[in-house]
Amino acid sequence: MIRNYIKIAWRNLLRNKVFSTINIVGLSIGVAACLLITLFIVDETSYDTQIPNRDHIYRLTHFANFDGVEGWGAHHSALMASTIHREFEEVENAGRVLDNELMYGAGSNEISLNEDPAQYHEEHFAYADQAIVDIFDLEMIEGEAASVLTKPLTIIISESKAKKFFKNKSAIGQVMYLNGDTSEPYKITGVYKDFPKASNFDYKFLLTLKGVEFGEGEQTRWTQNNYFNFIQLKPDTDVTIFEDRMTQVILNNYILEAFKNDGYDKIERILRTSHLDLQPLADIHLRSKGIHDGKTHGDIRFVWILGAIALFILIIACINFINLSTAKSANRAKEVGLRKVIGSGRKKLIIQFLIESIVITIFAFGLGVLLAILGLSLFNTISGKTLTLPWSTWFFIPTIFLAALFVGIFAGIYPAFYLSKFTPINVLKGKISKGSKSSSLRSSLVVFQFTISIVLIVSTLIINNQMDFILNKEVGFKKEQVLQIHGVNMLGDRLTTFTNEMKQIQGVENVSNSDYLPIKGTKRNGNTFYNKEVMNADGVPSQAWIVDEDYLDTFGMQLASGRNFDKNRAIENESVIINQTLAEKFGMEEPIGKKMLRGNRTYTIIGVVEDFNFESLHQQVGSLAMFYGDETTITSIKVTTENISEVLTAIENKWKAFVPNLDFRYTFMDESYATMYSNIKHMRQLIVSFALLSIFVACLGLFALSAFLVEQRKKELSIRKVLGASIKNLFKLLTTHFLILVVISIIIAIPLSYFVMDNWLQDYAYRISISWKVFALSGSLAILITLLTISYHTIKAGFVNPIDSLKSE
Repeated sequence: MIRNYIKIAWRNLLRNKVFSTINIVGLSIGVAACLLITLFIVDETSYDTQIPNRDHIYRLTHFANFDGVEGWGAHHSALMASTIHREFEEVENAGRVLDNELMYGAGSNEISLNEDPAQYHEEHFAYADQAIVDIFDLEMIEGEAASVLTKPLTIIISESKAKKFFKNKSAIGQVMYLNGDTSEPYKITGVYKDFPKASNFDYKFLLTLKGVEFGEGEQTRWTQNNYFNFIQLKPDTDVTIFEDRMTQVILNNYILEAFKNDGYDKIERILRTSHLDLQPLADIHLRSKGIHDGKTHGDIRFVWILGAIALFILIIACINFINLSTAKSANRAKEVGLRKVIGSGRKKLIIQFLIESIVITIFAFGLGVLLAILGLSLFNTISGKTLTLPWSTWFFIPTIFLAALFVGIFAGIYPAFYLSKFTPINVLKGKISKGSKSSSLRSSLVVFQFTISIVLIVSTLIINNQMDFILNKEVGFKKEQVLQIHGVNMLGDRLTTFTNEMKQIQGVENVSNSDYLPIKGTKRNGNTFYNKEVMNADGVPSQAWIVDEDYLDTFGMQLASGRNFDKNRAIENESVIINQTLAEKFGMEEPIGKKMLRGNRTYTIIGVVEDFNFESLHQQVGSLAMFYGDETTITSIKVTTENISEVLTAIENKWKAFVPNLDFRYTFMDESYATMYSNIKHMRQLIVSFALLSIFVACLGLFALSAFLVEQRKKELSIRKVLGASIKNLFKLLTTHFLILVVISIIIAIPLSYFVMDNWLQDYAYRISISWKVFALSGSLAILITLLTISYHTIKAGFVNPIDSLKSE
């Protein structure tokens, strides 16, 4: 019997080629979209899932309120981890990681090995305690896990780096120098298995924190916060209760007293509103929104949005199946009637129609997997991932098959019950034919399809506008035509000579040396400053940057008042340039010549620079103080727009003359700026792509539905034409119903899309306003797409000779 059902299903598949093709193509697109998005979601939600004891590992974060501005952070004192481990019996272990880009050798470095003069640029360096090796249970390929970072000047490297540099030789005992500093040779004591790709910890080199001190007293001060702290709790610990206890003990017994002793007693009111919290390891990647940790993370909301889009595309394809099955019900009515007359029960008919649906979905899933294979490379480019189909995973193919069965039943269950309920007497009287011409369910499903499509169109337009706004907004500095040379710390005391020679190259306008740049991934240093002109003034948290005298000119920053730094003035080491935001927070109307405190040191304000965005546009411009100096691994060069390639060649030649053993590395600042918003760029591309797919699948169904309805009304249309109806009248008659459905969809979609996108835009301190033009354009596109989709069949029906439709009557 099953064989007979499949044979009949196959025959119906071949007999109704248009119906079958549209359903298979639509479903296959939905399957491919779901499969690709599922790969994306699995990758995003699998971060750090392979780490043992991950359910008991937390990252320490803190909350504070600075003059009404609430914020979360993840950097803490060097003393925090050891103190928490000592004070609380619930803590199994606690350790620190320092990976601030361009800070004390973390982030990236130029390295050399043993006595080899060759230099290599490597990234993903971090400092870590031995406790980090224990907490994350690093799998050691070489070396003793219990002691690899217990001695000063030791380093452990990943397996991939060991193979790169030492091939088949042992890495243990090899010596590594950082940035040409031969006075501190790092001895390799271990090789660990690489962290998984889906991990927040992509470190390739871990330097010991044993015996390290970054500045005088840095390891013994609570007021200097550079470290991520990871806490491993004992099982069955109540995290909420522990967080409250930890906050009270650490804040009252250590931090408050330490800030007072360091001259920051006025910050006590702010610290009293602070709270220490534990962020589960699994939450770091997708649930770090609002936590200032200098990292680029995913967003759980984006995961949900993509998941919803994938589901909607599949549902739209299923709706096509339901609509087309019920629309052509008259064509199956005689079949159902005859089957019942000769004794077939409704149960058998339901099974027959469900098997037809399953056969279609199996074909669709097979084609969908093929489309996913073909489109995976493009999807990876759009999403910024390196995903692969998990063929080796045992449950992958069975899951695909079970999903095909589920979708087949889901899509076919209503048509099966609808078609199987026909009675022979109603078929003979022609009532089924009438009932199939209009259906409130079909109309509702079409409205649902186009509502989703219009919401996606609106979202795409708004995201695109916001992205253009971000990339083209005046941010207070000139990022175009600024070339950045990396690794200039290798020049040592030759930096000044190199800088002067750069200035002599034709086409070079300005040269500046500083690691503190208004783009993500460059150096940051937070401090608290006080207005010395006001007694008992509250401290103002601010960035403290070290820049040279050419910094402002190189980046086109404008002084609102005062003067720039001057290398010929001896007092510059006691001078500071602040931005307008810091002046405003100090309450200074005329800041020039006023004094400000940084710890116990006094600085004179010599200039006020106009505000510029030095973080992403998610945030308002923060407070900033610039101090004179030459701390740098990056040289920024402002070049003219003419003959950039020639200027670049001249700069590279100079570099090779100074550092022949190190590759010339450079970036353009505007490209680095755009990279700050790569997540949004990927989101825009993905939503645009899947919005187009959803619209295409919806139009496939509408195209076939219009064909069936025109076919059912062909005698009516012929009679109207005989009675004098024009093609225009017939076109209006056939399109009015669909246009009404689309208009209803527009009415529903407008408030829904406004709510979704207004909520999304709240993440940006600088954002576009949602214009009515976006909704007008989206609605117009939906109407135009509808007309284009159904016009073929309606116009074709208008040109049919009435005799051909009426001669059988």
